[in-house]
Amino acid sequence: MSIPKSKHFQLQRLADGVYAAVASEEGYAICNAGIVDTGDRTVVFDTFISPDPAKDLLRAAKRLTPQNAIRVVNSHYHNDHIRGNQVFPPNVDILSTATTLEGIAHKEPEEITWEKENIPKALVDTKSKLRLEKDPKRRRDLALSIVYYEAIMKSHPKLKTRLPNITFEGSLMIHGMRRQVELLPFAGHTASDVVLYLPEEKISFMGDLLFVNCHPYLASGSPEQWKQSLAEVEGLGVQIAVPGHGPVGRSASLSVMLQYIQSLENIVVNMIKCGKSVEQASFEPIPSPFDTWLSPDNFFVANLEFLYELATQWKETK
Repeated sequence: MSIPKSKHFQLQRLADGVYAAVASEEGYAICNAGIVDTGDRTVVFDTFISPDPAKDLLRAAKRLTPQNAIRVVNSHYHNDHIRGNQVFPPNVDILSTATTLEGIAHKEPEEITWEKENIPKALVDTKSKLRLEKDPKRRRDLALSIVYYEAIMKSHPKLKTRLPNITFEGSLMIHGMRRQVELLPFAGHTASDVVLYLPEEKISFMGDLLFVNCHPYLASGSPEQWKQSLAEVEGLGVQIAVPGHGPVGRSASLSVMLQYIQSLENIVVNMIKCGKSVEQASFEPIPSPFDTWLSPDNFFVANLEFLYELATQWKETK
């Protein structure tokens, strides 16, 4: 069977009946997704930021798997993982934790309002920066931000928030005729991050607990919980790890993500020891190997600022 194509993502076969939908830099998916054939139903993991790539994802799921029954899982509440929910038929159940449901219900209305007020100007400003920028890596970062803004703006006229209709706490096992799927609740990137794990194949769909070759966004969660979650997933013996952003990784990618968080925490500790203010975060060099990673909207600096505020708050409470 030929693998369907989309301008928004590339499908990568990980095992028989298991596919990663890896977002293209030019398309409007923005995050990665997954398709898993359990034998009697298809599980779709995350649904992108826009209805247009989500439609391609739904078509791919129907073409790659013989089941008519589909179930969707939202890994967490961030817009780039849940706004494609609306394209799935009404009889398709959407699963998440109760915390994620609450996050979507409460944050999406204000997020959409903020976007309509601010993103048009951000798009114009970023295009102006791109015209002046000479550095190839920085140009690539700016181009990614432009695609993100365009994906949001073009989706707004047809956007309808669809909430998960089934919630769970603790781990959830989906038993299929072909394989079983485990939904494992963690925290770190947000207060609730679900990992989809295939125990036989040792494949994990990580959501935004894992970024590969691109800077994560730390400020929505807890770095300490994040590091603990990565260690626990690593302990499962995962061999293939699908990140929320970036190319498909291996087990070593989990350790690299953990090292990233620890490395930035160490930078912040040294900043504070040297008497540097949080405003000086933008002058800190990005350590290797993270200096080659993509960083739209300069997440590295934002992460340092967040960790600096955390560290000083902790110090003040001691």
